[in-house]
Amino acid sequence: MKIILVALFSYLVGSIPFSYLIGKIFFKRDIRMMGSGNPGTTNVFRNFGALAGTFTLFLDMAKGLIAVYTTNFFLGEKYALTSLVFVVIGHIFSIFLKFKGGKGVATSAGALLAYDLRVFLCLAIVFIIVFLLTRTVSKASLSASIIAPFISYYFQGLNLFTIIIIFIASMIIIEHRANIIRIKNHEEKKMF
Repeated sequence: MKIILVALFSYLVGSIPFSYLIGKIFFKRDIRMMGSGNPGTTNVFRNFGALAGTFTLFLDMAKGLIAVYTTNFFLGEKYALTSLVFVVIGHIFSIFLKFKGGKGVATSAGALLAYDLRVFLCLAIVFIIVFLLTRTVSKASLSASIIAPFISYYFQGLNLFTIIIIFIASMIIIEHRANIIRIKNHEEKKMF
């Protein structure tokens, strides 16, 4: 019963569509009708500016961090892993946006920050380096997702956490399928 409640709690927390709420409350516009149509941090940056984008990034990371940290604190590691999976699923398939959401990168980062700081820091470094070299968020996100299972395996071995990381990384890569096509065709936009 506890594991079901944790999954439901984490899914609902992950489902909170901060990018959509920021657009509606502060700009009176639906982020899904703008730019790429994706209710995620990058689209907010491009359409509403750096301040709104930064807040979206912070809040999407906070969802993952709060869900996993709270679950781990009160119930322990086993349940925290369940939270890690479902908070990301909630972000990608938000019940509040007809099961459509962001691509899961920021929320995954927050969840990893709460669960394993070492893995988070390594992947953050990969993301930042690739982003600074390419100025492309999708390339940085894909690079971090591809290397994530190896980083997890290095620190924790082939355990349930690493299997979950493989699952989440796969979801993020699938969510970037349109970006992958644009990258292949040299059509992906840079952030600056």
